[in-house]
Amino acid sequence: MSLNPSFSQEPSPRLLVIDDDEIVRKNICAFLEDCGFGVLQAESGKVGLELFDTECPDLVLCDLRLPDMDGLDVIRTVTSEGNNTPVIVISGYSEIDDVVQALRLGAIDYLLKPIEDLEVLEHSAHRGLKQSALIRENAKYSKQLEHGNQQLRQSLDLLRVDQQAGRLVQTRLLPDTPYSFSSLLCKHKIVPSLYLSGDFVDYWRSDSDELIFYIADVSGHGASSAFVTVLLKYLAKDISQRLYEEFGVVSPGALLSRLNGEIGKADLQKHVTAFIGILDATKGLLRYSAAGHYPMPIIGDGENYQYLDAKSFSLGIREDANYEDKQLQVSEKFSINLFSDGVLELLDLPSLDDKEEELLSIVKKSGGHFEGVFELLGLSSVSDAPDDIALLTIEKTSVVAISP
Repeated sequence: MSLNPSFSQEPSPRLLVIDDDEIVRKNICAFLEDCGFGVLQAESGKVGLELFDTECPDLVLCDLRLPDMDGLDVIRTVTSEGNNTPVIVISGYSEIDDVVQALRLGAIDYLLKPIEDLEVLEHSAHRGLKQSALIRENAKYSKQLEHGNQQLRQSLDLLRVDQQAGRLVQTRLLPDTPYSFSSLLCKHKIVPSLYLSGDFVDYWRSDSDELIFYIADVSGHGASSAFVTVLLKYLAKDISQRLYEEFGVVSPGALLSRLNGEIGKADLQKHVTAFIGILDATKGLLRYSAAGHYPMPIIGDGENYQYLDAKSFSLGIREDANYEDKQLQVSEKFSINLFSDGVLELLDLPSLDDKEEELLSIVKKSGGHFEGVFELLGLSSVSDAPDDIALLTIEKTSVVAISP
């Protein structure tokens, strides 16, 4: 453990670096000390958590591969309820599942080793400390609110009215349900955990007589996440139109890539998981791409059902993220069910694998129909949902010619 002395009245922020690679750890610590931070270091998860409990650092940098425990377990402990200490993951492994899981557990950034430009690390640390300070200020303000008077209660009533108005606006931005296009029938339902939802779905008929549809899940809840769904609503249609004008076809992967760029430029401090599909009803062809979305959509023909397969980084995480197109020939009569991860909270099962199997079973029992999935999930009686829940179903009901 080493600490950098500070001669200012304000103590330097203290950072805890947990990494079993001694050379990498010492290089990172030396750089951070030169940047003016106080630095604690640990060579294992156990030692790191002990230092975390006793020293209360302002920010934690943690490797995912540690000799004594999973780095995800370290992150889970550090970001436990009531603790706002930011965590930055530094790892030599780039498995997308680990990235998504680390971010869902509360990590604010994910940097791959070796870090060629250490200034990126300094920038990430400052951003995490700033975010933590804002959270503490908000917590302090919330505590003051608890001791408010009648005037404060009136202010909260006005805020509630504003939220209800925002929910009304967001609801009106959602597409019509049910919606018929050619032989395709679209239906959706969104159950917000708060007044405003970070989940969103949309679908529309493209200039090339195809159905473009997507489901998106914005990190967090409430007004800030709902704002991003509004942005997505307009960006997705605008970008798809420009792609068609440029290339005569809309690529789902290209659409995600441009959305990723726009969200990155906006610096919204949000990441978005998304699945985008394009259906050509006459050719029976589905083209699709995904950005860290989970669970993946389930497609079936009344007898056989399976999860679609596609992986990449969530939108807003990496500027250079690559989103590939995949395609699938669909049967004469098929259904595709898309969910946000909030639906998994409805399934009281011990593991994610069990929940995935149960969700697949529910879709199969329902024949892939919206009403059956809706009923089996009990969405009509959901209240105080722990997370936003979204369901979008697209069915091919009969063969109908598309008008020219």
